[in-house]
Amino acid sequence: VCKTFWDVRKGLIPIVGAAREAGTSMLIEDVACPVDKLADMMIDLIDMFQRFGYHDASCFGHALEGNLHLVFSQGFRNKEEVQRFSNLMEEMCHIVANKHSGSLKGEHGTGRNVASFVEMEWGGKAYELMWELKALFDPEFVLNPGVILNRDPDAHKKFLKPSPVASDLVNRCIECGFCESNCPSRDLTLTPRQRIATYKEIARLRGMPNKGPEETARLAAFEKSFEYDGNATCAADGMCQEKCPVKINTGELIKQLRSQELSESSAATGTGMWLADHFGLINRSVPTLLNAVNMAHKVVGPKPLELVSRWLNKATGHFVPVWNPYMPKGANKLLPATAAPAPAAAQASRAIPRRVVYMPACVTRMMGPAAGDNETASVHEKLMSLFAKGGYEVIYPQGLDSQCCGMMFNSRGLKDAAAKKGAELEAALMEASEGGKIPIVCDTSPCLSQIKAGISEPALRFALYEPVEFIRHFLVDKLEFSKVRDTVAVHVPCSSKKMGIEEAFTKLAGLCANEVVPSGIPCCGMAGDRGMRYTELTASSLQHLNLPAGCTDGYSTSRTCEMSLSNHSGINFRGLVYLVDEATKPKQQQAQKA
Repeated sequence: VCKTFWDVRKGLIPIVGAAREAGTSMLIEDVACPVDKLADMMIDLIDMFQRFGYHDASCFGHALEGNLHLVFSQGFRNKEEVQRFSNLMEEMCHIVANKHSGSLKGEHGTGRNVASFVEMEWGGKAYELMWELKALFDPEFVLNPGVILNRDPDAHKKFLKPSPVASDLVNRCIECGFCESNCPSRDLTLTPRQRIATYKEIARLRGMPNKGPEETARLAAFEKSFEYDGNATCAADGMCQEKCPVKINTGELIKQLRSQELSESSAATGTGMWLADHFGLINRSVPTLLNAVNMAHKVVGPKPLELVSRWLNKATGHFVPVWNPYMPKGANKLLPATAAPAPAAAQASRAIPRRVVYMPACVTRMMGPAAGDNETASVHEKLMSLFAKGGYEVIYPQGLDSQCCGMMFNSRGLKDAAAKKGAELEAALMEASEGGKIPIVCDTSPCLSQIKAGISEPALRFALYEPVEFIRHFLVDKLEFSKVRDTVAVHVPCSSKKMGIEEAFTKLAGLCANEVVPSGIPCCGMAGDRGMRYTELTASSLQHLNLPAGCTDGYSTSRTCEMSLSNHSGINFRGLVYLVDEATKPKQQQAQKA
């Protein structure tokens, strides 16, 4: 019962924030009074909200302390709305300070909204003493001027920040800032809250019918700055949504803007569709290219490659990735699907054969381990080994060479190409899994998340697994685990966090190592290849990556994230299946049956 009440209390701010009219702001006031007067004060405040027409307002807080939070939506679009707000503030302050001998601020600091009413609360003598104290420490009144003390009786009606309508994706933003701690670009350019506020200002300026020279210059400056600060350095991973009380995904806004920008270029959309139609060619070419670059690394060393690639990156407008020593070699060729059949004897003893559809992501089909890694096998080889240990027959989808979940197109705003690849893959998975009857494993978490987000067939929704989930549900009981490492680091990709498997990820690693150290990084900023093209993004996101001494290995389930983590930690990060494969063998009973 207690948890239910807490859930209700926590839901009040999102309810008001999400349901408010577009173009209004969500405001929170914080008042307090003696506990014995709390009930009467609340009745008066509720009546006040009803009389002034604030029908979405709510009152909640810490009753034991006599503290109330007043949450309501308010527009500042015209003089009438501003005057209504002013009247409400004046009455609220009267009810709290005069009628119920309360405080206009309970647990939060005084701000512009109540600065004009501090004298009402404290009286003239105490108020003047406050001004004298401020003059002693701040004689020029340069510290936070007018915010805590303000002699202007109309200060609460000034400096009002409008919330113009910009996009249905972000209009509900309440600017609480909870999203900021999850954002990889927060110390580099903008946070999600700042991206939204900036985009709203751009939308307001664009919508002005008669812009003067000042507004025109301001709009041009904002648009120019937003190209890099708002768009280019947004990872669009959606981790902001995990912290947002009203569940806004700022990344979706950025991807929509990228799509709109590319839709105006027939060359860009045409190139995107050509790449989607000829994806098999890309799939076959990239490993050869990576191996050639790796050979050049051996010949000329790391520094020349980095300098050349950085020059090309700048010359091509961040199109060419910047090389680093942890760039992968080309992936090994896929093993045949029959490489891990269920043993005949085991099949005879069971009514239902063990079968799995394996969808190696294009990134693991192209990218193998780093050149300096002592591992030489590719991700798909390790996963095939685990399937074999569990006695699973492996099925590949038809046309695997050309299959892609569409994420690389979607993140760039090439929506049509992404939809095309997604639909092709869905059809292939439906056929291979016999309509979702056979479990499907995708070895890269972000790709699985993209597949889940795009599928239209309900039968597939419960058949899709990433490696951690599949091992936990289907292989743990068939394997014997040993602790093969003392200390390992794990980085759970954004997509895995959003799918709710962070705890399972750590537990699985804990079966293979004595100590498991989380990376502590919400998002590494790699965002596919964006972190290779904007290296400052990953550098900023991973600046606080601090692994303990003695940690020799790192593990994740996203090949591109692993490259960035390796580069900034100095240890090789690789797929978690490498650790699980090394730490396991078939259970004795399983082996005897085979």
